[in-house]
Amino acid sequence: MTRVRGLYAATAVLLFVGSWLRLARSPLPSADVRQLPLPLAGQRTTAAPGAAPSTSYEPIVAANIFSQTRTAPSVRFSPAGRAGARPAAPAPRGPRLTLYGTTVGPQGAVALIDADPKVPGAEIYRLGDVVAGAALVAITDSTVTLAEPSGPLVLHLRPAQRRKP
Repeated sequence: MTRVRGLYAATAVLLFVGSWLRLARSPLPSADVRQLPLPLAGQRTTAAPGAAPSTSYEPIVAANIFSQTRTAPSVRFSPAGRAGARPAAPAPRGPRLTLYGTTVGPQGAVALIDADPKVPGAEIYRLGDVVAGAALVAITDSTVTLAEPSGPLVLHLRPAQRRKP
């Protein structure tokens, strides 16, 4: 019985200490204002020759980004150190594949696919053929399925468009 009371007492003490730690304010680190080289609002500073120009972030912070009258800036903002950096170019994609038709003949199903930009027009492919680096695994009346390493790629026939007289 004494052991149970001791556990209850330890639980109560731990709850009290945990609550106190949770609710007690921790001291925040403070910066010495004299060490900060930021200009005060409305004050312009002149940079020494050869020094990097100072950047004022105040107009950015003060701008209402949801304003209906807001216009895009004439010069895009880039943080210090990133001024000359260019965004990475998107990875080149494989050739654009276009399915023009499918049919079933005496030798099985075939698909008419424009996959090779070097060859003008579309080419005929059968099950098991390699189309732009992916194996052709299924041909239906309106789709072709290619097995790519990233997963199956399904090509669909474009809807027929009526010719205008």
